[in-house]
Amino acid sequence: MKAAVKTATAIKEEEIRPDDLFTKFMDLSADDAQNFFDRSQFVEVDCPACGCKKSEDAFNKYSFQYVQCNDCGTLYTSPRPNPEELLRYYAQSESQKFWAETILKQTGEKRKESIMLPNIERIEGFLKELDKTPKSVLDVGAANGSFLTEWKKRHTDAALIAIEPGEEAAEKCRAAGIKVFEGFVEKEAENPDAEGDLVTCFEVLEHVQEPESFARALCEATAKGGTAIITCLGADGFDIQLLWEKSRSLMPPYHLNFLSKQGMETMFSKAGFDKVDVYTPGRLDVQIVERSIERGLDVDLSRFEKLLLSRGEETLKAFQAFLAEHGLSSHVWIICQRND
Repeated sequence: MKAAVKTATAIKEEEIRPDDLFTKFMDLSADDAQNFFDRSQFVEVDCPACGCKKSEDAFNKYSFQYVQCNDCGTLYTSPRPNPEELLRYYAQSESQKFWAETILKQTGEKRKESIMLPNIERIEGFLKELDKTPKSVLDVGAANGSFLTEWKKRHTDAALIAIEPGEEAAEKCRAAGIKVFEGFVEKEAENPDAEGDLVTCFEVLEHVQEPESFARALCEATAKGGTAIITCLGADGFDIQLLWEKSRSLMPPYHLNFLSKQGMETMFSKAGFDKVDVYTPGRLDVQIVERSIERGLDVDLSRFEKLLLSRGEETLKAFQAFLAEHGLSSHVWIICQRND
C-alpha cells in the first residue's frame, strides 16, 4: 500500500517552532526534567516496543537516561516517571503550560495550514486506497477537537468521537458537538461506545508511560474492519540518528519513546491489529539538521555528510524525498487494520 496524497504545503521548522519560543520551552523542559519529579517514584522499564529486557546506555539528557533496545533498536528512557507522576507533569508543569498557552496559540493557524489539512488529505488517500468510508471517526488525544471539526467539514455524515483527558479541552470538544470520553484511552476504550471505524492519534505515542498498553487500547477502540492511523516520531529518522543526544526532539520528560520501524511493527501487531504498515512521509529532517548547524550546534559530520549538505536546494530536496520514500524520516505514520 502506498500513501496516495497530494503534494503537501511547504513547511518551515521556524513557522511551527519559532526559535525564541521553542528555546524557552526547552529551558523550561530541562528545568522540569531535573526538578519537577519525585525520583523515588521512577520505574525501570523494558523495551516499550518489543519487550526485550536487554538494552545499552545511549546517553543522559537533563538527568534522564536514554537506552537503546538490543533487539529492535527502539530508543527510550529508563527509569522513567510512573503514570501518576507523568499525569501530574502534564497537568501542572511550567513547560506544558507554556507549550499549550503560548506556542500552540501562536502557531495554531500555521499548524492547521501546513500540518492538519495535509494530514487530512493523506488520511483520505489511505482510506481511498483501502476502499473504506468510515461512518465514525474517533480521535485519541483530541485536544480541542480541531482535527475532528475539520474532518466534519469535508465528511458531513461522519459521527465524531473524542477521547481526551484534559477537562478544559474536553469541554471545547463538547461545545463543538463532538461526543467526548473524558479520560485516557487505556481506560475509556473499555466502553463499547468508544469505538470508531477510523481511529486517529497524532503525536501522542512519544509521551505515554506504557506504549504497549496504549497500543492495545487503540486496537480495542478500532471497530472490526476498521483502521487506526497513528503518527509519531521514530528512532530511525535521519535527523534523530545524526544529531542523537543533541536533537531538540529528544527532550525528556516530554518525549520518552522513540520506537524503531521494527519496534512499531512488532508492538502494534502484538496489540491485536491484523495488518501494520509504517511510512515516513516527513518533510523536515534535512532542514532540522541544517538549522541545528546554523544555530551553532557542534554536529559531528562525516566528510560525506558535509559534502551532501553543501550541494544546494535541489540535491537536498531530492535527499529528503529519498529519506521519506525509504523509511528514514523521523516523522512516522503507522496504518493499522483490523479484520472484519
